[in-house]
Amino acid sequence: MKTESLLFLFFRRMRVPLIVLISAYAIATLGFTLMPGVDDEGNPWRMSMLEAFYVVSYTGSTIGFGEVPYEFTPAQRMWTMVSIYLTVIAWLFSIGSIISLMQDPIYRSALRRARQSRGVRAMNQPFYLVCGYGDTGRIMVGALTSRGHPVVVVDKNREKIETLEVEDLGASVTSFGMDAQKPDNLVEAGLRNRWCAGVIAVTGSDKTNLKVAISAKLLNHSVVVHARAHSESATENMRSFETDYVVNPVEEYVRRMELAITRPDLFRLYHWISSGPGARLVPPREVPVGNWIVCGFTQVGRAVAELLERQGMTVTVVDPNPEGPGRPDGTVAGRGTEAETLTEARVESAVGIVAATSDDADNLSILITARHLNPDLFLATLENGYSTHALFRAAEPDFVGQPSQVIAGYMLCRVSSSLVEPFLSSLLERDNDFARDLLARLLKHQSDDSPEFSGGRISARRAPAIARAIEAGVEVPVSTLLRNPRQRDARLPLEVVLLRRDEEDILCPGDDVALELGDRILLAGRNRAARRVRAALENDRILEYLLVGEDRRNGWVWRQKAVSSERAS
Repeated sequence: MKTESLLFLFFRRMRVPLIVLISAYAIATLGFTLMPGVDDEGNPWRMSMLEAFYVVSYTGSTIGFGEVPYEFTPAQRMWTMVSIYLTVIAWLFSIGSIISLMQDPIYRSALRRARQSRGVRAMNQPFYLVCGYGDTGRIMVGALTSRGHPVVVVDKNREKIETLEVEDLGASVTSFGMDAQKPDNLVEAGLRNRWCAGVIAVTGSDKTNLKVAISAKLLNHSVVVHARAHSESATENMRSFETDYVVNPVEEYVRRMELAITRPDLFRLYHWISSGPGARLVPPREVPVGNWIVCGFTQVGRAVAELLERQGMTVTVVDPNPEGPGRPDGTVAGRGTEAETLTEARVESAVGIVAATSDDADNLSILITARHLNPDLFLATLENGYSTHALFRAAEPDFVGQPSQVIAGYMLCRVSSSLVEPFLSSLLERDNDFARDLLARLLKHQSDDSPEFSGGRISARRAPAIARAIEAGVEVPVSTLLRNPRQRDARLPLEVVLLRRDEEDILCPGDDVALELGDRILLAGRNRAARRVRAALENDRILEYLLVGEDRRNGWVWRQKAVSSERAS
């Protein structure tokens, strides 16, 4: 809210108290100028307007300096008593009105909003604008602030905003309780600020997310937009507006399920990378082939059933409405939580079951009942809400999809670098053996904590030492970046997983590939390990040590450049 609007609201609410206070002072001051008095020589005397206002000022504030400049006459003393009661009552009324105004929820909200708007305008480092503070928004804010990124949150639910204000986060968070659908609100939240690095639309409404994506693309062409979409139509609509990253949780669930069936090691790697903070590497488990049961013909249940059939499985659907549109022949009536229903669906001879209803309690019940009837079942489930996460972990399903966590993980890994998207796209085109080898290489550097991505460019600005070496004709292989600046024979816990050169992507380039000016690289490995690469990028002496194993103070790179110049001449 603009300062002018806040002042207008203040003066509109304080109009009557101010009129009462000004009127009381005016009457008291006028009265003192009319009351007859005498000076120290006994001559008639009346106060000037300045002297009268001076007396009213210390009288009305109950300070009481005395009778000045001369001793008062009875008439003046009588008017002094009238002025005291008049001004004190006016002050009490005005102060009470101010206190009431300060306690008014509307005014307090406007005051908070104006303060937050000033804070956004004063930002001087890149920040992210997160629209929606549900489960996904909460995960995104926690992860972004833990990485040191300031965040601006917009959500029309004021209770969520008030909860956010008392949370202890790793970076500054500015929160607005307003509707993200309105472009003016997004502008107020910093959409057009030059430090706005990205907009993340993760509200529970496809309509709102679409409007946020459109507003962001039209009002700030340089900002990167991430958006979630539940329906296929919303997904296509967002992509038509060139939204940078659109994630549909149903599509993502099916993609991971298909990878688990066809390329299990690639699934483990992809799931590990794209599942957000706290993700762990899932243990290997082969998805069996045979008869499957899908409980709940929801959007996810329908998509999974179609996937299983494409993979040559036989599928039996369990749904409370077996005659509903799109239900396949042979659908069993029921929720799947009852043993009788699962028995009718031939659970004893099934190899797997998918609990995909919209109720998490039902999904948990399905898993427990099915496991009791057939302990060898492959258990896959949908976890709709994050509040039941601990229960699903305790149930230990073989495959679980949590939309909020899936969406947050998908977006967070792409926030790290713009090269993550082409890396994952290239990775999904590779076979299972390639994924197994890459997974083994990454696991050499860390436990089952998901790797951290970091991107960089070989240029005079971003990597001045390497740029000078390349210009001097010195070959700098990729392996140089992975050497420890303190002990060159030791390798940093990192892998170069992508090298982009002239719009061509090289997936997992070999250590002997020579770097060139303009190359962009994507590193993956242990958290914060990429910071140690900066020394090789910026310091000539360290680069010389990493290349030849010597640390000389007279500038090896520059000597090489001088030799090259002499040869050229």
